[in-house]
Amino acid sequence: MNQLKEKIRFIKLCSDTTFKYLYKNPKFKPWFDEIILEKCGLDLSGFELVDNEANTGNQIKDYRMDLVLKKEDTIVIIEMNDSYYQHLRIKNYSYLYRLAGNRFETGENYHPMETKLILFNNYSYQKVPKVKEVHYLFMEPHLQDIIKDIESFEIYLPEFQDLCYDSNEIDIRLSLFQKESYEEMRKATKNSRDLEIIEELERLAMDEEFIYAYDHEAVRKKEENSIRRDSYEEGHEQGLEQGLEQGLEQGITQRNMEIAKAMLKKGLDMKTISECTSLSLPEIQNLKEKEC
Repeated sequence: MNQLKEKIRFIKLCSDTTFKYLYKNPKFKPWFDEIILEKCGLDLSGFELVDNEANTGNQIKDYRMDLVLKKEDTIVIIEMNDSYYQHLRIKNYSYLYRLAGNRFETGENYHPMETKLILFNNYSYQKVPKVKEVHYLFMEPHLQDIIKDIESFEIYLPEFQDLCYDSNEIDIRLSLFQKESYEEMRKATKNSRDLEIIEELERLAMDEEFIYAYDHEAVRKKEENSIRRDSYEEGHEQGLEQGLEQGLEQGITQRNMEIAKAMLKKGLDMKTISECTSLSLPEIQNLKEKEC
């Protein structure tokens, strides 16, 4: 039995695809919510998932948020950042500002609403080493007046890799995001709920539909990183942001079209294809009609 498990493909917890799948599952959502409660002080019980992979509104960049939750007058954005790149912070905080600003579009119906951003970062804090968590409050610099409507929290996963003998349950849980095999994960924890997560990862490793989405994410990130690296090496420092995003948009859209065609041939439903490729249902329907 152990030999069989060793042959099962390893699925990373810090993958966007894995993170979103597990969080959207009612069985595993509390596992993540307990991390957020301890590290951010936010109780997400009773929050409803209102928007998954929502467009931020920037039609050029077409950036998409991982998870958006809402309860009464509070909106929470949760992002899993598997790797760091130059403009990642701009992208993440554009989500926060976009949703926080949307409430002004209601005009006379405006009412106060809190907007919070939670980032799970699979890289170390760039300015100060060994920082595990950061809490940002937004302040008017001259009056030192805190803007209470928006705030953000960042959790730096690599800093939980090496645990102390007295590490608490949540820190151990966060260390699992850094493990590179199911065996390492099991050695790090004896908690029954952690073990359920590991067992689910093993099951997902044999789920063809999940693996398709998981591999799609890996290919997408490799291509995006390649475009970013090539653009930088060519010395296009002026206008780098615009050229980078235009290249990403064209390349990613074309690749997503090809992936969607392949998924249609496999008989997958259009909603699943849309979630995996970020193409709209009308775009997929158009592809389907052309392929027929």
